[in-house]
Amino acid sequence: MANFVNGYQRHVDAFSDFVFVHGIDSLSDEQLDAHGYYRGFVCPHGHYIRNKDKHWCYECVRKIMNNNCGFDINYMHGQYKIKLLSLWERITVGEPDECWDSHTLTTPRVNIPSYRSLNKPRVTDNINVHKVIYHCAWGDVGSLFVTRTCKNKRCMNPLHMVSSWNRVFPPETMHPFCHEFDPQKLMYFARNNMEEKPKQLLEAEYKNTIQHPLVNKNTTDYDEEKEMYYGLYAKKYHKSSKKESG
Repeated sequence: MANFVNGYQRHVDAFSDFVFVHGIDSLSDEQLDAHGYYRGFVCPHGHYIRNKDKHWCYECVRKIMNNNCGFDINYMHGQYKIKLLSLWERITVGEPDECWDSHTLTTPRVNIPSYRSLNKPRVTDNINVHKVIYHCAWGDVGSLFVTRTCKNKRCMNPLHMVSSWNRVFPPETMHPFCHEFDPQKLMYFARNNMEEKPKQLLEAEYKNTIQHPLVNKNTTDYDEEKEMYYGLYAKKYHKSSKKESG
C-alpha cells in the first residue's frame, strides 16, 4: 500500500506543475514566456508549444493527463513518420496486458528528432527506444524520464510505460492504434495540411476515457483509503477473471 500511496503522491505533484492557458496557440512569444512556455521543435503529434524547464509538449501532456494512449502513424508529423514506421515494424504487437517483444532491435537507442533539434544543424537526436515509443503513443514529455511498469527491458508495450504525468490507473487498450501506412489516410493528411485552417486529425480520434474515482478527490464524501483499497481489489479481480475465462 505504501508504494501505491507514494506513486499517487508523485502523480499529484506532477499535475500541480501543469499550467493551463486558454487560447495558448494565439499567444505571442513574450506571453508564452510569462506562463513558462516557448515555441520549440515540433513533437511527433504536430505540436510546438513546450515547457521552458523540462521541455515537455503542452498538448501532449494534456493528452496524457486525460489518460489517452493511442496514435495513427498516418497522422504523425512528417519529421517523425518514417522513423516511427521503421521502429514499429520491429515490434511484435501482442495483447494489451502482455509485454511486446523487440528482439529484432539491436540497439537500445534510435536517432530521431527531439526538443533538442531546435536551431541545431543535425535534426535527429539519440533517444532511448522505449521513450520514443512513449512519445509516439502517449505524448512527448521532453527531458522527463519514462519507465516500464513491467520491469521488462525488452518490452515495447506503451501501456507498460509511464512518466510522472500518467494517471495511477492506465487505460486497458490504446485508441486509436494504427502503426502501418494507409495510402488513403496519407493523402487525406497531406490535403488537410494544405488547408488554411487544418483539422486536428489525431485529436479527433482520441477516445474519451472514464477516470477512476481516485483522481476525483473533490467529490462529495470522498474516502481516499477506501478508493485505494477497492481500486486495487477491482484490478486484481479483473485479472483473475480474465485468467478463469481464458
